[in-house]
Amino acid sequence: MSDVTEELVPEELVTIGSFSMLTGLSIPTLRHYDEIGLLPPASTDPRTGYRRYGYAQVGPGRRVRLLREAELSTEDIGTILNGTAAEARVVLDRRRAELRERAGRVEAVLDRLTDTERDETPMTTAADFRLATVNLGVDSQADLEVAAAFWGEVLGTPLEDWGGGGRQVVLGEGDAIGFLNFRVRTADEPHFGHRTAFGLGVVGLEETHRRALAAGAVEQYPPSDGVNRPRSSRIEDPVGNRIVLWESAR
Repeated sequence: MSDVTEELVPEELVTIGSFSMLTGLSIPTLRHYDEIGLLPPASTDPRTGYRRYGYAQVGPGRRVRLLREAELSTEDIGTILNGTAAEARVVLDRRRAELRERAGRVEAVLDRLTDTERDETPMTTAADFRLATVNLGVDSQADLEVAAAFWGEVLGTPLEDWGGGGRQVVLGEGDAIGFLNFRVRTADEPHFGHRTAFGLGVVGLEETHRRALAAGAVEQYPPSDGVNRPRSSRIEDPVGNRIVLWESAR
């Protein structure tokens, strides 16, 4: 991933991989939404078929992801994106009623289980960290192609070049999105000269970065907004592992 930290200018077009990172929608999902006309790219190269998206589409893309999390159909999402405010309100009110009815059924089941489980089930809290990125190094361009072909077959989707010579693929979607990256490890490669590289989604980027430095980490770059990526920072821990911290929703 790029370590450049300039702002993304409004008129700039970005690749489908970068747009996936910015919106939380997977690349296969974006391709499908283009095919059905729900979220078409700003431009498509007629020769290569490469899709590029505008910065103004990031907001609608993130809204689509939230609507997907509410388990709305693509037809209902299209109504909300393209219809009137009154039409959108009808769709959302109907979905809210459906969810309340389902929640009532689930709550009734949980009530029946409470008495037998109360004294046996430990209280837990949701973790504020999740694995967001895994960066793996190879020794040569040939090995990179072999790794990309292998994992493309395993994952059922091709690994793509988002710039910088590596191969990447988006894993998961929504708040569970993560990235698998392969890159030839050379002296000019950003993850050269350390043991492993991976990313963590964190709640409270600035505070987590500060605690890491206080605990002995070396700062690679401070919390910042970068080109084609969420807000992040990068540190190296005391034993040589390099970690990108990504701002994540709770």
